[in-house]
Amino acid sequence: MSNSLHWLDLSEYLAIAVAVVGTIAAAASSTWIYAVVPIIASLILNAINRWRLHQALRLHDRNLERKLDGELQQQGEVLQQEIAQARSFATALVKQTMAAQSNTPVALGATNGRDVSLLEQKFDTHKQLMQSMQEHVSGVEGSLKDVVDLLESNALTERVEYLERHLTQMSAQLGFEPTELTRSPAPNIKTNFGDDTGVDITPLLEMISEDLMSSELIPESLSSGDLSGDLWSKPTWDLQQTINAHDDWVRCLSFTPDGSKLASGSFDKTIKVWQLDTGTALHTLTDRLKGVFALAVSSDGKLLASGSWDDTVELWNLETGTLLKNLSQHQASVRSLAISADSQTLISGSFDRTIVLWHLPDGTVTNTIATLEPVAAIALSPDGKFLASTGDDGTIEIWSLTSGQLIIKSSGNQNCIGSLAIGADSRTIAAGTVNGYLIFWKLDNIETDRQPQFELTQTIKAHAGQINACVFSPDGEYAITGSVDGKAKVWYRGADRQFHDKARSILKGDPGRSVMSVAIAPSGKQIAIGGADGTIQLWQRV
Repeated sequence: MSNSLHWLDLSEYLAIAVAVVGTIAAAASSTWIYAVVPIIASLILNAINRWRLHQALRLHDRNLERKLDGELQQQGEVLQQEIAQARSFATALVKQTMAAQSNTPVALGATNGRDVSLLEQKFDTHKQLMQSMQEHVSGVEGSLKDVVDLLESNALTERVEYLERHLTQMSAQLGFEPTELTRSPAPNIKTNFGDDTGVDITPLLEMISEDLMSSELIPESLSSGDLSGDLWSKPTWDLQQTINAHDDWVRCLSFTPDGSKLASGSFDKTIKVWQLDTGTALHTLTDRLKGVFALAVSSDGKLLASGSWDDTVELWNLETGTLLKNLSQHQASVRSLAISADSQTLISGSFDRTIVLWHLPDGTVTNTIATLEPVAAIALSPDGKFLASTGDDGTIEIWSLTSGQLIIKSSGNQNCIGSLAIGADSRTIAAGTVNGYLIFWKLDNIETDRQPQFELTQTIKAHAGQINACVFSPDGEYAITGSVDGKAKVWYRGADRQFHDKARSILKGDPGRSVMSVAIAPSGKQIAIGGADGTIQLWQRV
């Protein structure tokens, strides 16, 4: 790009100078036309110059892209030539070695057994060298092909989704920590995320488990809660039944309003609706291209909404299991869903940094909220007046549901939040972090003329690994968390309205069974827990 001034630039500078002089003249003569005309002219020239600069930058970017493509192609050709030369060298080496071996009997008449042994050792050395070189060449070819395929992809969204999918595969396991104080070897862990390729993250777990064990990014509890004997008078829970539900992670669960049915969504690309008294599947919804990440049931029990890796939101008839609508608005995976109490509004949060409000009767978009970070979780206040969202930066944003405007944003947390819930009072917010902390905030002055307040009130080291799920009971008197440490815990409020820093109940099945999702029935008497092994556990309050 040239550094010399364009005549339009000079014209703009001249217009600005004339505008300054005209303003002075206008002030002296009270004739404002002297100032208005040159100011308008300078603004027009500024707009033209900005457009011209934008076009020049686009042209520069295209030229740079062509140059990089050319260089990449040249480097690929050079590498291909080197590969061909290496293959030729290896072939010639094999031929020479085989020829030497074929001539060995003639020469053996004048040699002894020691010469034969040396020749055999040489042949073995050359053979090993050739095999090693062929393996290296094959590895280079494979790596080059992967890089070229990715760079030649013209769809930016596909690249972003590729990165998002594999980052999530790793981050879903970052909370894994041994349950003993001494470090034990990490097991081989493979999982599928809506495709047929297993990803082995064992080396990653080996490298980071030490760091996770010592991760203490959040300070100790601001208040440890009431430690009086009332904790031990709280209800306990018994395992009622275990359902072998899916072939992969049970990533989301949702009860129907009457608590008689449960919907489950899995990374095996299916949604199932269960009749809980019999433990049988009423419907298996398989119209999925990728894994299911979020579910929500309407308050009238007629509609089921699902969000998945394929960027869409789908609406299902809960009674018949038929697909009603496919809502396409997001540009990345849909991570969280909520439905208003009147069953009129659906809210979806996505990794494309947007929260979309849908009018359920016709599936139209009523509002789109832009966020600074990918949306990992959302929660709708029980009074239906505001919405909470969170992402990778560890903060929580509170949005007005009517205007879509940001009300207040939290501060004070340094960890990525993966799960979010709002209590029955619409003022208590709970969040689970990737390093196992359960954090509570309190909202004040949301609907008053005073400045809204968002205060961090309590921090509890709840689990030994990432918290994947966090929900409140319908009455807000206890919270339930589920973690990759294989445990789901129930946290009760004390007499001082703070939550006890020790769990009253620890719900767990098989050791090492990661908890991926948790849901509580509207009656508050039943808890459903979805596991990484594809099972669903149903726990009954006693």
